[in-house]
Amino acid sequence: MTMPPDQAPQTSKRTVITPVAAITLLVILIAVAFVVRQPQPAPSPSAPSPSSPSQTSTPAPSPSPSTPDALPPVEVWATSLNREFSTTYGSWIEPDNSTNPADATLRLDTRSTRQTFNGVGAALTHSSAAMLATVADDERAALLEELFAPDGPVRLGVLRIPFGGSDFVAEPAYTYNDVPDGETDWNLDGFSTAADDATLRPILREILAIAPDLQIIASPWSPPAWLKDSGSLVGGRLLTDDRAAPTYARYLVRAVEEYAATGIPISAITVQNEPQARTPDGYPGADIPVEDQVAIISTLGPALRDAGLSTRIFAYDHNWALGPGDVASTREGDDPEYEYPSDVLRSAASPWVAGVAYHCYSGDAGRMLQLHNDFPSSDLWVTECSGSHGEDDSSAQIFASTLSWQTRNLVIASLNNWASTVLTWNLALDSDGGPHLGGCTTCTGVVTIGSDGTVTRNAEYYALAGVGRFAPRGAEVLDTTMDPAADTALPHVSLRNPDGSVVVLVFNDSDEARTIDVAITGSEEYSATARAEVPGRTVATVVLPRPAVR
Repeated sequence: MTMPPDQAPQTSKRTVITPVAAITLLVILIAVAFVVRQPQPAPSPSAPSPSSPSQTSTPAPSPSPSTPDALPPVEVWATSLNREFSTTYGSWIEPDNSTNPADATLRLDTRSTRQTFNGVGAALTHSSAAMLATVADDERAALLEELFAPDGPVRLGVLRIPFGGSDFVAEPAYTYNDVPDGETDWNLDGFSTAADDATLRPILREILAIAPDLQIIASPWSPPAWLKDSGSLVGGRLLTDDRAAPTYARYLVRAVEEYAATGIPISAITVQNEPQARTPDGYPGADIPVEDQVAIISTLGPALRDAGLSTRIFAYDHNWALGPGDVASTREGDDPEYEYPSDVLRSAASPWVAGVAYHCYSGDAGRMLQLHNDFPSSDLWVTECSGSHGEDDSSAQIFASTLSWQTRNLVIASLNNWASTVLTWNLALDSDGGPHLGGCTTCTGVVTIGSDGTVTRNAEYYALAGVGRFAPRGAEVLDTTMDPAADTALPHVSLRNPDGSVVVLVFNDSDEARTIDVAITGSEEYSATARAEVPGRTVATVVLPRPAVR
């Protein structure tokens, strides 16, 4: 074993100290004293290797000689588009350093708080649960700890689950009340969520044991086939029978109740995944117009209350903007309903609606700003946004394009446009992007689990960790301005944490490294400017502890 220098074995040989040696020794002692008084590196986070469930550490930050001793260090955690990781220190500088200007300056006022940040996460589909179940128990425990532990390297705090089958299932899709063709069950006598005990609920319990404060939002992909005019889980609408909407609402309440009885509380629910995806590609789905969603929620809200459940209802659960394919598939003579979420919030169901859930596959995050301006008290969540790729893209291309797109358009843009919660899609998939039933053939998960059990951390992992690791639930998004304002190569978002620290997520979309100043104001005791260098084609999280009085 190689021992540290201060524990090296001592020799018994005596040494005569000459004047020259004495001077040399004095110089060495002065140098050692100078090094010792430098600020020590902060503990580095885990940057797990892309193919192992175990955690490995990134290099610790290198102290900057310009960091004043009186101020805590500024940490810069970086992930490049070519999967390189670095952790360094920035430095505190004098404000408005005109003699050595930065390439860009971000100005934020800690009093300019906007929405409260709720967390980041993904979806535990049946496919994800099935893939996780193939991992050896100890390795799966380590992976889930890595993803969900409140002090871990990613810190996912929100999880979406399907109520019944979806397009990502390892077995044929089902609902909680399937009956033979031609039969009905208006009393829900055959209702049961027991099928979820195969893999979904066991994995959920393992996650909840690690993260008991995890929030779970549930979404059904289809009502039971006997409740639809198509008689199928694929496509169709609720029956026009007056009993249909109230029965479906009772179906959803029963699902929430049964989950609660198994020790899994459902924090929030939507009444239909993608209600305007009228012709799903071989997987469960339903065409639920605004009128039907209003009828369902108007019964569901009071029913949840009467059952003593605090589960919140989110409207819509579809894209930022109505996609061209969904417009084209609108039934003849029907309104395409371009403003679906606003229509629900203006309806009689609005008292029961806590917020609006969005997906990212059409339109952009700016649509949420428009809705916030009209309904400022509505909580906005992005509940699905999958990474995807071309059929022939290399793994390097997939990582780079997904990290770039999801950081800019999902994480940063959503938080800057009033979303409190940001989710990707599948938590885990196999190396072929499955198993799945129709739908997406090129989707990627937060992690990929190979046939031999190896785990690859994908771009989604790092896009979520860039904010999830550093901003806890309860942080507040800040207004931020940039000089020069026309610089679009540095999308960014800033948050103030409950402990007073500030987190800035920035994506340097240029090829060259950029020097960025973060100028913080807000009170006399919290006015400081930090400088960080962000390499080209890199996502970086700049962490600024609350500085002492300057």
